[in-house]
Amino acid sequence: MKRPEPFAEIAPLLQAARTAPLPPLFFVTGDDDWIVAEAVRRIAAAFREAFREGEVTSYEAPGGGVAEAVADTATVALFSTNRLVTLEATDLLRGKGLTADELDALLDEAAEAGEDARAFARLARKARAIASAAGIPASDLADDPADAARRIAGRVKRADRAPALAALLGLPGVEDEGAESALDRLLDFARRAAPSDNVLLVHAVAPDPQHAGSQLLRKAARAADLSCATEDVRRDRLHALGLERAIDRKVLVEAEVFELLTSHGRLQARPFLSDLDRLIDSAEGPRVTAEHAARQVADESREYGSDFVDAVAARDMLEALRLLGKLLSGATFAAFRPFGGKEEAPQAAKKGPRGEAAFFPLLGLLAGEVRRMLALKVALEERGASMRRADYRTFADRILPALKTPKPGLPPLPLEGHPFVLHKAYLASLNWTADELADALVGIEAIDRGVKTGAGSGSELLEAWLLSRARPAMQSAAG
Repeated sequence: MKRPEPFAEIAPLLQAARTAPLPPLFFVTGDDDWIVAEAVRRIAAAFREAFREGEVTSYEAPGGGVAEAVADTATVALFSTNRLVTLEATDLLRGKGLTADELDALLDEAAEAGEDARAFARLARKARAIASAAGIPASDLADDPADAARRIAGRVKRADRAPALAALLGLPGVEDEGAESALDRLLDFARRAAPSDNVLLVHAVAPDPQHAGSQLLRKAARAADLSCATEDVRRDRLHALGLERAIDRKVLVEAEVFELLTSHGRLQARPFLSDLDRLIDSAEGPRVTAEHAARQVADESREYGSDFVDAVAARDMLEALRLLGKLLSGATFAAFRPFGGKEEAPQAAKKGPRGEAAFFPLLGLLAGEVRRMLALKVALEERGASMRRADYRTFADRILPALKTPKPGLPPLPLEGHPFVLHKAYLASLNWTADELADALVGIEAIDRGVKTGAGSGSELLEAWLLSRARPAMQSAAG
C-alpha cells in the first residue's frame, strides 16, 4: 500500500526546482499557515539539494521587499550558480479584511525591531499597505496618521494599540513603493519573465481568490494550492502528516490516534502536530496507543483549577463564572491540567455547600497568578522594557534573563517558577494595567477575609467579584 503524501500538490514544483533552466515563477497558496510555510521549506530543500552552489533569499511584500525580490530574480548572482527567491505576499494579495492577530503581529514585530531603521521602514510600508487594504485614503494617512490608526485599530478592537500603529504610519520617507506599485511590479515580472538560473517563489496564506494579482499569478506561474475543500480532505492530510511525523521520530502510532485528535478539533497542522508530539513524548515506549490518546482527550474535556485561572487572566469573566460553577460542584478537584495524560492525584471534595473544599485552592491559584502577572508588569515598567507579545523562546532566552539581571537601585525580581509558567503570566499581563492587577489582588484578599469573617460564602463572594469585572467588559463590547 502506497504511503499517503501530505504535500502531493507540490510534487511538480519540487521536480521543477531541481531542473535547469529554472521556471521563472512558483506560486504556493493554502489556508493553513504551517502547511504553506512547510511547502516553501520543502521546495527550498529540493533546490539546495540540486544546486549545491545555489543560494536562497527571502523577502516580504509589499514595499521594498517586492522590488528587491524581483531584482534578485532578474539579475545574475555573483557568488552562486543559481538563486531561489521567496516572497511572502499574503498582505499584497489580501482582501479588505484585517484581523486583530494580523495587527498584533505587525506591531509586535515593530516593538522587537529596536533601532533597526531598515526594519522600521519595511514595517511602515506594511502598515500603509494594511491601511490601503482597509480603505483608508492616502491623503488621510498623510494628514492625520493618528486618526487613521484609531480607525484601523478600532475595527479589530485593538484601540490600545492605535498609538503604536500611528507611529508606524507617520514615519517619513516610506512612500517609495505602496501596495499598488509593488503589485504592479510583481505582475509585470510575472508577465515578462522567462526560464533562467533563478526562480521567484511567491507564497500566500488564504489570498483573495478574486484578487486580480492572485488570478494572474495562478495563470503565469507553476502553481500549487494546498487549501482543503472539505473537512474530510483536511483530516486526510493531517493523518498523512501524522504518519510522516511518526516515521521521522521512529515510533508506531495507531491509526485511531489520528482520528481521535482530528475529531476533537485539531484541524490545523500546528496544534495537531504539537499534540501528537506531546503524545509521543509521554508514551511509555515506541508505540502510541489509542487508549493513551483517548485518556489525554478525556483529560482535556475536564475542568481544572488552572482553566479557571487562565479564563480570569484572559479577562473572560463569563467563562470563568461557568468554570467556577463546575469546579465547585464536582466530586473531585484537580488544580492543574496534566501533561500528556500524567494526572495529578485528584483531591476528593469534602462534603459541604457546592463542594467548597475546592474554593480555597482555587483562590490560592488565582492569587498566585495575579501576583506573578503584577510582578512581571512592574518589573517591565521599572526597567523601561517594551511590553510586547513574544513567543516562548524569545521570552525564556532574552526577556526573562533581562528582567532577572540585577539593576542598580532596583530590588531583585520576586519571581520563582518554570519559565513556561512565567511566560503564560507575561502574556496575560499584557491585557492588564499595573493598577488593575493591584486592584484585583486587593479584591482577592477581600474575598479571603470575607469568607473567614463570615461576610458570605466563598462561592458567592467570588462570583460577585467576577461579575463586577465582567460588566465593564460587556459595556465596552456593547459600545
